[in-house]
Amino acid sequence: MFIRLFVLWVLLGVCSFATAQSDSAVKKEKPPLRLFHLGPPHSPTKAAVYSAVIPGAGQLYNRKYWKVPVVYAGMGAATWLMLDQRSKTRKLNIQFEQAYALNKDTLLDANLVAQRDEHRRMRDFGILAMTAIYALQIIDATVDAHFFRFNIDQNLSAGFRPSPNRILTVTYQLK
Repeated sequence: MFIRLFVLWVLLGVCSFATAQSDSAVKKEKPPLRLFHLGPPHSPTKAAVYSAVIPGAGQLYNRKYWKVPVVYAGMGAATWLMLDQRSKTRKLNIQFEQAYALNKDTLLDANLVAQRDEHRRMRDFGILAMTAIYALQIIDATVDAHFFRFNIDQNLSAGFRPSPNRILTVTYQLK
């Protein structure tokens, strides 16, 4: 008896699976439901590649024109800091070479060594700042492209209400 029920159950499952497949093959596929998108999707990959190749190009692709001067101002300031500190470090290195050429036994002034180390540290900080701004503008373009067509104009309401089964329940509604 058990074997007969099992065979019947398997046959019904196979028949219903075959029917479901044939029904879905006849129907046309519906496009995915997009609740918050207003148009065709915006490519985050394109925005990231544009920003990686030319800083600020991803922001232009996302039509956030006001961000381009911010990107270039940040990168320009970091570049200026790096180049300025590099030239100061090189000047101190030339002074050290001249002092060493005159007298090998002369100890270098500790203040000059500290200044050179400070200029090196600030040069390294400028390089790190330039790298961080470059990476952040790529991330900004990618995230902005993800939310390019996202509609945030709907009224959303959220509230807290006590529930008998749970300690706290969070609810939200679209109005």
